[in-house]
Amino acid sequence: MITEETRLTRRMKGTMLTKRMKVLILIVLLLAASATAFAFYYLYTHGTHSFTINFAGMERKYLLHTPPGYDGTTPVPLVIVLHGYADTPAAIESHSGFSTKSDTEGFIVVYPEGLGQSWNVGWGFFEEYAFTNNIDDVGFIRALIDSLQGKFAIDGNRIYVAGFSDGAMMAYRLASELSDRITAVASVEGTIGGHIPNSPLFTIREPAQPVSIVVFHGTADTNVPYNGGDGTSGAYFLSVNESVSFWVRHDGCSKEPLKEVSGDTIKETYSGGRSGTEVVLFTIVNGTNTWPASATDEIWAFFKNHPKND
Repeated sequence: MITEETRLTRRMKGTMLTKRMKVLILIVLLLAASATAFAFYYLYTHGTHSFTINFAGMERKYLLHTPPGYDGTTPVPLVIVLHGYADTPAAIESHSGFSTKSDTEGFIVVYPEGLGQSWNVGWGFFEEYAFTNNIDDVGFIRALIDSLQGKFAIDGNRIYVAGFSDGAMMAYRLASELSDRITAVASVEGTIGGHIPNSPLFTIREPAQPVSIVVFHGTADTNVPYNGGDGTSGAYFLSVNESVSFWVRHDGCSKEPLKEVSGDTIKETYSGGRSGTEVVLFTIVNGTNTWPASATDEIWAFFKNHPKND
């Protein structure tokens, strides 16, 4: 027989459980709200922030810079900037000045980190960690683009890559293997291929689609020689002419460029490519393996004028 006291005890226990459940639900909701607010702050607050993404079972790092005024409603361009060998995302952000350019032009810029401060460009001219460990950097960049497009309003017809030295070689490889995603590429002191002693010559594969290319290269670069040949690492590099000719042919540009000279810089423009593509070469007379002072302004002007035209 259930007494009144038993009923009262059961009712009190039920009330206490209900209150506990409500408190637990409230705590969960508050934690979720805090996490959302935290994520919102870092995703939409102007400035440079550090993030990670898990790819192929590894934690990959990158810096992300959003410009002032970005509110997530209007699609904006994305610029991916790749550091050189033994360099860092923070260093290339500083050297290139792309975050400053982002602030004035309104695009998002991301600085991925290569494992072992290197990129798997397809061959190992320095026996870099990324190459020797067969790191899938092409897949990493594709996954990074997918992730960022899921978080930000990014214009899929304006996804660009700029790279320096080792990063420039990676940029060429991305243009080759991700031509369905990459709109235009800037190579600063890079090449499309080469080989180390007793190894076959590597050259980037033929892209599926045309890609606009802008190249900056100094004639006195001894790391990645302008005229090709052996660099300071002992590896053999394809020349600037071979790299430019590859893209001029692939894009279907005019064989004869429009040449302009300004001080120690020679600009050669190969226009008329398929889908409105162009290939532009800036030769810096006596320039070395460094990021030219005017490169970022020229690169952005080139990117801005070359959206993807399917």
